[in-house]
Amino acid sequence: MSNEQDITQATSPYLLAIRGALAPTTLEAARAVHNETAGAPANVEAARTMGDLSHMVYVPVQSGSEAREFLILDLWNSLEGLNGFFENPQVQHQAGLIFTERDPVVWMPASGFASYHLPAPHGKNERIVAVVRGKVQSHEQARSVHNSIVSGAVNRARRAGALSHDAYVRLAPPDSPESLQFFAVDVWMDAAGMGQFYQDPEFLSGFEQLFTEEASTSVWVHPAGDWVEW
Repeated sequence: MSNEQDITQATSPYLLAIRGALAPTTLEAARAVHNETAGAPANVEAARTMGDLSHMVYVPVQSGSEAREFLILDLWNSLEGLNGFFENPQVQHQAGLIFTERDPVVWMPASGFASYHLPAPHGKNERIVAVVRGKVQSHEQARSVHNSIVSGAVNRARRAGALSHDAYVRLAPPDSPESLQFFAVDVWMDAAGMGQFYQDPEFLSGFEQLFTEEASTSVWVHPAGDWVEW
């Protein structure tokens, strides 16, 4: 791999999204299991050494202490390291202690799709993550529609409390056609502003053009308590 490719991969990492149903019956019990498995110091060190740049955990907004769904978002800058880490039977066993069922998907940055990352003003500590997943007609058509939406709305989004937007496509197996599964992650610092922005008719009109079928959308927040993240 060339130096230029190395730099691109390091700065545009793969996203591993794991969404599923929690095995423990309470979030407090799930926190303890998570921190003893994925969050154990030796496991954290192994993951980071193999290329795991970031590990964040979320529950659905307004889920309270009895949340049954759980979302993990990890950013990796080594696909080889990611695959090697999760091929470990012990890692798979530990994942089974956290989830009763799970859908792990590896996503790669959508080439040419607009994104942004804006700083949070002092004191704006609320963090809400909105994700969308759906099928697009083609990368070219989706890129055109997506970039028109993002470029035309970024100022309004920022005024409403947007912090970042990232677009991904599902990583396809070698020698297979490119995947038409699209995934986007938005981070907000204002829940009310986010809600108003997503209900704007102009935004909704563009959003509906992006997908060939109804997309899956969801909103997530950090669970209460001390969860090991990095």
